[in-house]
Amino acid sequence: MSRSKVVSLKEAMQEVRDGDTVVMGAVVEDRRPMAAAYELVRQGRKGLVVLAECSLSEDVLVGAGCVSAYRGTYSSIGAFGISPCIKRLSEAGRIVIDDIGHTDICLQAMAAMAGSPFIATRCCLGTDVLNPAFDNVPRIRELARDPGMIPARKYVLMEDPFFGEGTVVLQPALKADVFITHVQYAGEEGTVRIDGSLVFDHFAVHCAKKVIVTAEQVVPEEYLRRDPNRNQIPSTSVDMVVEVPWGGHPGQVYNFYDMDVPFMMNYAGRAKTAEGFEEWANAWIFGVKDHFEYLDKLGASRLEKLRAIPPYGYRPRVRGGMR
Repeated sequence: MSRSKVVSLKEAMQEVRDGDTVVMGAVVEDRRPMAAAYELVRQGRKGLVVLAECSLSEDVLVGAGCVSAYRGTYSSIGAFGISPCIKRLSEAGRIVIDDIGHTDICLQAMAAMAGSPFIATRCCLGTDVLNPAFDNVPRIRELARDPGMIPARKYVLMEDPFFGEGTVVLQPALKADVFITHVQYAGEEGTVRIDGSLVFDHFAVHCAKKVIVTAEQVVPEEYLRRDPNRNQIPSTSVDMVVEVPWGGHPGQVYNFYDMDVPFMMNYAGRAKTAEGFEEWANAWIFGVKDHFEYLDKLGASRLEKLRAIPPYGYRPRVRGGMR
């Protein structure tokens, strides 16, 4: 008998515990689980170890004091500049950072998908990513609730034993307590369909003990199974499903809505200072009780101006903002 995995956003985020190691899916401002990040802030989560990137959704967690450490490869919100909160806190020495190569984080997720404890690569040879002076893995292991989610060593160098083609880097598989991502469609039992770039979500779902998917629409499994080749994540890999329309705002979700450029610019500017971030969070996170009050505050008119137009998959706009 089928079993529905649909829960509320509040229930899903209660599964994330203080000190958990967390991966958030998608990339930069595209299909980010923003509603989930806001709810974690409202619930007062602390001591999280964030993996993979520190862009839009993660930067909000950092600014709200939810994050103690970050292991990843990208700390920017794209055209809007360096992620302001991670920049402030790292410069103040209030967060531990361990850099991983951009391609390497994808390879680590692939290793998790393949069930391999590590993967060999030549990426980052000759860079400071492999400089022992900047290795903060031991410090982060001490901060994680479960140290087993953080590798005992950042990397291992060895000579290619098969073709004798020189030094390779052994990178550990990605591991996490929780993986959270936002997608276009999810079935009640957890089957996921993503339009546009998958990033590495279809790999990273295999790295976590618990997988939470927020979706623009929850649809019948039978609908998704009519065209199974378009589904990327099986129901067996997902623990919880949450229907969260506009759950990626102010970022974009391909085929649903474009990014809210003025909102993003406002965040990037205000979050440069602790006071500015606090004012922004009081208005947009703590000033509403849940995601639906957040949407009410944005207003239907503003949201409609972001809605994607076929056949583009996004909203054509004039330079610098919305039409």
